[in-house]
Amino acid sequence: MAIQTSIAGAYTGTYNAVDVAHTSNGFELTFNSHSEDIKDTDLYGESLIDWIYRGGTHEMAFESKVFKAGSITPFWPWGALGVIATTAAPIARLASAVAAAMALSVVASTPAQNTTPSINTLTASKSLLKPNSNLKLLFSSKVRVVPVQLVCLPSESGGNVTAFATT
Repeated sequence: MAIQTSIAGAYTGTYNAVDVAHTSNGFELTFNSHSEDIKDTDLYGESLIDWIYRGGTHEMAFESKVFKAGSITPFWPWGALGVIATTAAPIARLASAVAAAMALSVVASTPAQNTTPSINTLTASKSLLKPNSNLKLLFSSKVRVVPVQLVCLPSESGGNVTAFATT
């Protein structure tokens, strides 16, 4: 068996075109497929015999090592940190109305650049804080790490539904 090429290489990220700065371990993408199970039948009992694909959820997580607008905005997109609602930005807003683009770009001259398959950029045009997130910020003498958990909301273009685009 031939030795295969492993790929490694850093990416930079922006949220709403603002740099999220240094991250602890890069950016982690999670893919969850959804389905409706076909089971509970007379002939096969509770055996899973097939399923119907019902879409997917794409999530992205990262920890910024810099406490600044690029990391705080996706950490708490509903307003200023600590503000739950205002007259201009009330409770009951649609998440999609607050969502912003999250973009990753491969760092030039790293082994991840121009690979096959190539993912030099990854852009989620509508990303937002994951629903029901339990987020924590540590205020101490240690580096203030900002944990961010995003959901990439789908968008439709030309008959295709995508959560993010790659080039």
